[in-house]
Amino acid sequence: MPAQNNAPAVQHVCQIITQAVRDGRLAPGQRLTEAEFTQKLAVSRPTVREAFRQLCSDGLLISEPHRGVSVRQLTRRELDDLFIIRATLEALAVRLAAPALHSAPARLMAIQTALDKAENAGDLGEMSRHNIAFHQLFADVSGNTMLLEMLHRLANSVYWLQFRVLVADDKVLHSNAQHQEITAAILAGNGDLAASIMANHIDQSRLLVQSLDDFYFAPAR
Repeated sequence: MPAQNNAPAVQHVCQIITQAVRDGRLAPGQRLTEAEFTQKLAVSRPTVREAFRQLCSDGLLISEPHRGVSVRQLTRRELDDLFIIRATLEALAVRLAAPALHSAPARLMAIQTALDKAENAGDLGEMSRHNIAFHQLFADVSGNTMLLEMLHRLANSVYWLQFRVLVADDKVLHSNAQHQEITAAILAGNGDLAASIMANHIDQSRLLVQSLDDFYFAPAR
């Protein structure tokens, strides 16, 4: 039976669209229609419409007059702005979470072990999945609800999703070295160092994305 227009159904549609962008099955600039997703997912139009609204609010999609809803495509300047915000907030999350993770490092160590395994196997999909968990951990443990909400919005924003599958695999895999440095700093009780490494880690991601061809970016506005 089709899912009803309720919160779980809306979140289900949001998750499917988000994952499709992350996987590269929905490309930046690609137009989305209510009819298409209503048919594919067997949900009501109001459910799809509300999912589109939420994802537009998160920054993953954009709604434009006479064009409808599409996957958001950023200019190079907009992308830089988002990465600057992300670096600042994620460094703060690391600094706040560091004491708790130093005292109880099991979750951090489990994710780092999974990242190391993915790197050794050359598995970009697993690397991407555990990379998300690594960054999410600091927000979750930070104890700051507002910071968690802000980072959640950024995690759903297009800068994080649309380029993950476009950057050279070896460069993404090699980024695990900085994960290891962050983990080591936290285990050593040096939260400030871990936060500094995280800020640099985010900036390295920014540079990787900016190295892509102009094709992947919206024209300067």
